[in-house]
Amino acid sequence: MRPIGRCLVLLGLLGAPAVAAGTAAQWQRLFVPQVENLMGRRVYVDKASIRTGMIGRQFRQMQVLLRPNAGYPTGTLLYTDRAVDCAGSRALAYHWQIVRPDGAVLRDWSEAGPAVSAVQWAGEDGLVLRYVCTGRLPR
Repeated sequence: MRPIGRCLVLLGLLGAPAVAAGTAAQWQRLFVPQVENLMGRRVYVDKASIRTGMIGRQFRQMQVLLRPNAGYPTGTLLYTDRAVDCAGSRALAYHWQIVRPDGAVLRDWSEAGPAVSAVQWAGEDGLVLRYVCTGRLPR
């Protein structure tokens, strides 16, 4: 098994987020365990990835499945590169990656012309975007 694969397996067993090779990610867990259990996943934002760009602020988000979902096993990592326009209440996603708990990349794709959508601030995704905009955790 490749070193990054071993790292992903170990971190998956510990319930901690994995860091992609060559990055100095600073993963911030956004929700308390009770909320995560209801959602069926942990949600993290890489604080080191938040920067100005695209429609406002760009960032990397990761979700870790806490139970099997849509044919993916527990511990699957779902990475999304996103951008948010905090003042204009718009967001988009432009790159996705799905990684199995053993480190195997299942899917990796980008959108050449991503669609911008309105932000629903009251929902789970809105709370993630609000964290990126304000730095306040949705606890």
